[in-house]
Amino acid sequence: MDSLDADWNEQAARSAEQYLDFTSFSKSGLIDQLVYEGYTYAQAEYGANSVY
Repeated sequence: MDSLDADWNEQAARSAEQYLDFTSFSKSGLIDQLVYEGYTYAQAEYGANSVY
């Protein structure tokens, strides 16, 4: 999997934006949702910070 060279922070940011397109989350709720989806806490925090 590491060979895919995915930018997981960028993926988390895109996921965060998509979540906010169809529902509202508090920043902490969005982080929790992203962690639930499989992102690390740091990645989820990066994603949430990108949209807040």
